[in-house]
Amino acid sequence: MIGSVQALRHEDAIISAFARNARASFMGSKLIQAMGVEAGRLDAVHHAMMLRLIDADAGAPHDECDQLAAHIVAVTRVADAAFAEGGSKAAMAAVMQDSGRSIDPLIAQNFLRLASSPIFWMALDSTGEPRAN
Repeated sequence: MIGSVQALRHEDAIISAFARNARASFMGSKLIQAMGVEAGRLDAVHHAMMLRLIDADAGAPHDECDQLAAHIVAVTRVADAAFAEGGSKAAMAAVMQDSGRSIDPLIAQNFLRLASSPIFWMALDSTGEPRAN
């Protein structure tokens, strides 16, 4: 019985990690689009972002695209953690609070512009229904 409970907890942890990465990936992709990253760099930035989402202990950025991806992932991690705890308003407040400290202010500003739309948050909710803020 204990083994099956542990297996279920492990499975829940894996599903939760996948859900967090999926939400962060969505937020990051929308942020990349909103920032107007030039077409020639889109794939490189997306690739670097996905690698950083998968590897939470990724080292120092090695090029310009990876640096941008690191900044985007920082925003999405803060926003997603706050969103999971308190909804969209909490996510926006957390990004505003960390702007200039652990988050690049320009990227935070772009995120907040995106996040002001209820449609952005509805897309993150698996039911497609707006969550209580």
